Amino acid sequence: MRSARQHRRRALGLTLIEIMVALAVLTMMLTSVWSSFRGTLRGMESSEEIQKRYAIVRSGLSRVTAELSMAYLSFNRPPGETRHFTMFEGRDSGDQDSVTFSSFAHLRIRKDANESDQTVIQYFLADDPEDSTRQHLYRREARRLTGDLPERMEDYFPAYVMIEDVDAFDLKYWDGRQQEWLEEWATMRVDMQPDRLPQRVKITLKIKDMGDDGEPLEFTAQTILFLQEKIDLSK
Repeated sequence: MRSARQHRRRALGLTLIEIMVALAVLTMMLTSVWSSFRGTLRGMESSEEIQKRYAIVRSGLSRVTAELSMAYLSFNRPPGETRHFTMFEGRDSGDQDSVTFSSFAHLRIRKDANESDQTVIQYFLADDPEDSTRQHLYRREARRLTGDLPERMEDYFPAYVMIEDVDAFDLKYWDGRQQEWLEEWATMRVDMQPDRLPQRVKITLKIKDMGDDGEPLEFTAQTILFLQEKIDLSK
């Protein structure tokens, strides 16, 4: 009788070894599920960071093209004045080009500010002041037409990071007269393109560590400069 009861209890219950095996299997299953979930979570976070980076680059590139499209030159200069208050100067430095131009792109952010929509804007590539292994695309703006040369603007106007971790900033300028892309453009030099703007500007940006293989990812854009004729603001 006792033997039958013991046999029934063993049939209804689990041994310690069976419980340990079940726990081990359950642990492996939970570990596998968690590893898969953690990998998915990391992938989602990485994808979100990349999308944010793409959005910043596209937004910055869109602003550059918009401000270039509003570039202009003006006849307004006092007699005998040697300074150029409006200009377009693109300097070629390999993959570290710079461009300085007058534009109708200034936005007043303070009510009744003594400013207009006329401005001089400068874009250039430079190292991070705290980390020389990184370089960024910077934007500098003079809120008034001061007649300063491009290389003197840094003495008076601060620059702000527009796009981080840029490996290359290359600009080309379409000359409608010569029907070709030029590496440089200078309206203040008589031996270059005095008093005329390029018809189009092509921008190439290479952004660090955005490619699938870790190589820089290239972004390109073109913009038309609409105000091809010099304007007379006194009329």
